[in-house]
Amino acid sequence: MKKLHPTVQLLLAEIEAYRNRAGIDRTNFGIQAMHDGNFIPRLESGRQPKYHTIDRVRAFINKRTKAVTRSSHPRRNHVT
Repeated sequence: MKKLHPTVQLLLAEIEAYRNRAGIDRTNFGIQAMHDGNFIPRLESGRQPKYHTIDRVRAFINKRTKAVTRSSHPRRNHVT
C-alpha cells in the first residue's frame, strides 16, 4: 500500500469516523459528499485532493453532523 500524505490520512480518518456514526458505506459517502462513488478508494490509492476538495468534504460532514445532532435533541415544550 502506498504511503499517504498526513493530510490524506487525517481526512480518511475523519471520513471513517463520520461513516461509522452515520452508518453509511464508502460508495454512498463518496456519492453524497463528492458525487463520486470512488472518492475514498482514490484517496487510498494516493490521490492528493486539492484544499477546496478537503474543505468541501469537511463541510459535508459538519453539516450532516449538525443535522443529526439537532434531530436527536428535539425541542422541549416548557410549561410555565
